[in-house]
Amino acid sequence: MNGGSFDAGMLGLTNWVGNAVMPILAVLILALGIFKYSRGYHIEPYIAGTMSALSVSGLLRLAEVFASQGSGTTQYWAAILCLADWVGNVILPVYGGIEIARAVLGLGGFFERLYIGDDWIRHFVAGGACLCVSGLMRLMEHFIAAGTAGVA
Repeated sequence: MNGGSFDAGMLGLTNWVGNAVMPILAVLILALGIFKYSRGYHIEPYIAGTMSALSVSGLLRLAEVFASQGSGTTQYWAAILCLADWVGNVILPVYGGIEIARAVLGLGGFFERLYIGDDWIRHFVAGGACLCVSGLMRLMEHFIAAGTAGVA
């Protein structure tokens, strides 16, 4: 057995777990949370579990970028860029959507009997802030990519 096959196997394993298993697990955790919520339980632990599964997926994809790159200072820059890309393109929009959905439900009076004094405007602000930060991160990513290409 040569040493490259183990590395390729580990890279394939992290790719499979990060791109297939953890996102599917996140959806299943959220589905279980919705089911439990319909039975009168709190949904917050399931939302935290969903975000944690997506975070593990992002960290595994970060490890995949680490392993596919060589060594040196560019490896750290690529890892930080991959982490920022995952947070800006996956975590923040998903959480922003969840917060806006909670705000719309709170505005409609859905949470009146569940959480007395639930502040629905806080959810709008949190959701909007997540989407704004995500957009700013994408804009910075564009400027960085355009800057490294040079001025034409």
